[in-house]
Amino acid sequence: MKAILGRLSELGLRDISKLLTAAGAQGVLEVDGPGGAARVLFDSGHLAGEVTAALLTAYTTRNGTYCFRPGATGPAEQWLPQEEFFARLAADAKSAKAGSPTRSEVLRGTEPSGAGDPLAELRDSLAQIPIPGGGARLLIAAADPRPYRPLIPLWRQRGWDVEVVEAPRWPEGDAPRLVVLHLPVTATLAGQDRSWLALAQRALAQRPRVPVLWVGGLADPWLRHEAIAAGIDFMLPAPAGDAGEAARWFRDDLTLLVDRLLSRRVEAGAGEAEAFRDFFLALQVDADPAEARASLLRFAGTFFARGVLLTIGDAMFESVGGYGFALASPVRISRGVAALEEVVVERHGVRLDAFPEEARGAIARVVAARDGLERAEVLPVLAAGECLALFLGDRPRAEGGGTEALAGVLARSGALIGLVPRS
Repeated sequence: MKAILGRLSELGLRDISKLLTAAGAQGVLEVDGPGGAARVLFDSGHLAGEVTAALLTAYTTRNGTYCFRPGATGPAEQWLPQEEFFARLAADAKSAKAGSPTRSEVLRGTEPSGAGDPLAELRDSLAQIPIPGGGARLLIAAADPRPYRPLIPLWRQRGWDVEVVEAPRWPEGDAPRLVVLHLPVTATLAGQDRSWLALAQRALAQRPRVPVLWVGGLADPWLRHEAIAAGIDFMLPAPAGDAGEAARWFRDDLTLLVDRLLSRRVEAGAGEAEAFRDFFLALQVDADPAEARASLLRFAGTFFARGVLLTIGDAMFESVGGYGFALASPVRISRGVAALEEVVVERHGVRLDAFPEEARGAIARVVAARDGLERAEVLPVLAAGECLALFLGDRPRAEGGGTEALAGVLARSGALIGLVPRS
């Protein structure tokens, strides 16, 4: 494998790490951005490297270039699992933004101190560069807007453009980045439940997907079930009032949840999906089909909690790998299942929620999903434009974001995993 070059604006450090970890790659990632140059070592899903101002700037702003050089990394002071490394990086970035000493500074026994502050340049750059989530347009649909009045000025100070409506109404213009639904009390909800649910479903059906925070309405079992099935990101009980300690906790919880959801990359854009695809293909250029298939499934595991890869035969779909499902041996699904056949013919992904429950249940039984399938999607694996396999992913991971990046990789992976067009 040769060195892989690219721009951080297309593929951030966490995204690159996700791909390198899925491939079990070993080598050195060099980044060069506004804060200078930095290095991160990779070895089979573990990372090492000093958290410098240059690395924090590259991580936070996604400005600059990267170069991954495969090969031996040499010794490192401390290797960390991917998630732990990025948790520390995120904590240091947050501390730098707030002007507090970072974890790395504390470990070195230093404190920020004017001209001697090793992160002074980083703080200056962060003050000038928009942080992900800043400038986001938020929609609050609340039958009772009183609990949100103290929140609105605080959220606007964060750079969030807040629109409050008292009915379940989709806004005009561009889609919001996040929706908060605060339902009426149970006594007045009767007859209105479907309109609130419809607003949530419209948000979740957007591309990119708009996350939804659901407040109240938890006493209605049917409505609660439908909201969860639709893919609501988080549900909160409504506060008892708009004053007091409980109301303050509610506002604090809601702010934390909004910040957390906005900080995630809700959906990969077309350019980012292409960057994911190209980086993955470059990593697999020398891999044999079995290795490429394993890497593909590990990568898919960052988007779905469980999945299975199905090849397409004349009479059957047959599994050739998977994770998360209790598959004791290869499973076979007879041809003719509408959801799967649509993907084969149309060569685009489908959500199984759009098909009758009977069809979903039949697929769930075959893949030994005794607890059923939850927000499952089926994506095509292509070679030369022909669908040669299917990936069935179940239970999307919230931190994974949308599936465009995965779909882009699958669309170019048929030949990599040993499949060739029939014609």
